[in-house]
Amino acid sequence: MQNQYSRQPSLSASSPALGTVRQRSRQACLPCRRRKRKCDGKFPCNMCQGYGYECEYESGASKSPTKRPIPSEESSSRLPEKLARLASPQSTLRQNTDSSTPGILEPSKARYVGRYSSIAFPLYVGLEVQATKLPRLHSFAYHSGIRKEPPCAVTHQISEKFPWDTTRGLIEVYTATIHPIFGFLDMDKFYARCEKHWHGQPQDMAFEAIASGVLALASLLNGNLNQDMEIWLVLHAKEILEDCSISRFPSLEQIAAWILRAIYVRCTGRPHVTWLTTCTIMHLIEATGLHHTSDFMLQTTGNLAPRPEVSNTIIRTAQVATCLHIVIAFEYGRSIMTVNRQTLESNLQSTHEGDLTPQMCSLVAAVLPVTHATRDSADTTEEILSALEKVVNISVSHDFLLLLRADLALGIYRRLRVTDSKPQQIPNDRVITVGAAALPAARRLVSQGRVWWNIIGTVFQFACALLAMDTSSSCDMLVKAMDTLEFVVDSLDTHLAREALSTARQLARAALDNKRKGVEALERVVGPSPNSTGAQKEHPLPQDLSLSPTLDHQFPFDLDSLWAMEFQLPL
Repeated sequence: MQNQYSRQPSLSASSPALGTVRQRSRQACLPCRRRKRKCDGKFPCNMCQGYGYECEYESGASKSPTKRPIPSEESSSRLPEKLARLASPQSTLRQNTDSSTPGILEPSKARYVGRYSSIAFPLYVGLEVQATKLPRLHSFAYHSGIRKEPPCAVTHQISEKFPWDTTRGLIEVYTATIHPIFGFLDMDKFYARCEKHWHGQPQDMAFEAIASGVLALASLLNGNLNQDMEIWLVLHAKEILEDCSISRFPSLEQIAAWILRAIYVRCTGRPHVTWLTTCTIMHLIEATGLHHTSDFMLQTTGNLAPRPEVSNTIIRTAQVATCLHIVIAFEYGRSIMTVNRQTLESNLQSTHEGDLTPQMCSLVAAVLPVTHATRDSADTTEEILSALEKVVNISVSHDFLLLLRADLALGIYRRLRVTDSKPQQIPNDRVITVGAAALPAARRLVSQGRVWWNIIGTVFQFACALLAMDTSSSCDMLVKAMDTLEFVVDSLDTHLAREALSTARQLARAALDNKRKGVEALERVVGPSPNSTGAQKEHPLPQDLSLSPTLDHQFPFDLDSLWAMEFQLPL
């Protein structure tokens, strides 16, 4: 995988000099006067340019005291020969310490730190005291040093555990099922490196973590490996990513491996652990400087320039990582770290046939304003309603994305319920629309054996939302939702699946009991019906009801009249 950091050309002693003779100036700038240096009277003067001073003149002088502009290479080529010799990377670094730079990037280690960090401070002190040799960007005295750092505890083992034929088949599964949605890997390069890795040319350890993540996810969605081998892959990647000797140098490959781990943990683990995993990814993005893709940044090579042209793979990695973090934090109700919206909304050309990554990014970008809405106000409600409309109107062409769109819409619906919105202001029909489209998608994914994380959760949450809406249209859709949930649960037959179905039925019974109380209260008001007979009293309602498509046949009276009656459930 390519490194996103390329060294920019810096000024050197070979820069051409004009060789002109300096003329005495009528007025010297303040920095030159304080240091008793010769000044050429220009703004900025060459002396301030060479030493990185803030060039300014006394008030009333011909030169107004404003900040000096950053010199370009063209202007630096006109420096006198003496200053041109000073134009080494360090002297260029002195020139480029303007406060507008967000931080310092060390390309050789792919490391970014803010200007205010303790690691960068010795460098800035060196600039201020005009040190001939600037301190490197280093964690000086970060701890006492009484213990040595432990060595790397992991080795290359994946090629010994899995034959190449098995690996190649799993890569094909990943390419067909996961890569279309999470398209951040260059699969051609990845496949070529895998061939080398499995045929006597070991790649680095971060690549081994990527390979382990790819094979584990492919096995999860296709079942090619037994669970013991699949778990070995997951733990092997985790061991690599958490090894201190490897993680001390963050890289794009480590971010890619963490993304794969986060997807797997979302499909198999707990919400808190999943959220922490995505937070780690976002911290790695910050550590490598990818969160400032469009800003000016000071580089230790002595350049202040826009970030180098980054590749499609790099931007997609940042996009997928950001989307994954937002989705997981949004559904779990946890805080979302600062993201670069420009990166999230970057329109990239398709890298492969059936590329669906832009559709996923557009869905997540639509809900981003809602994730930061914290106050209950009319403006917040309008913003949330607008986001819901955007999500509903985005067209997607994959079953997983249909479920994801429903997840986001349900998340917005839950957010609306806790704002100061009145129940009648919530567009239930829009939520029902995207939820209804997700039901057949869940059925298809289960039938195909594609066990994405939301094949149960989306249907279950949709059923809960329908019960909370408590309208005739939501009750009609509830039958289809429960039927789909039963189908998914019967197909998977896992503890979590059965637990979700049992909980949904329990909530449906509570809703039915609530409606029964309302009917009984109304009957006491209006009295017995003149056409009623004593036969109904001989058939009491069964206590243990199971909600199914044939629910209305379990009762001696028409349930449609009950479903048509709207009773608002307590929040």
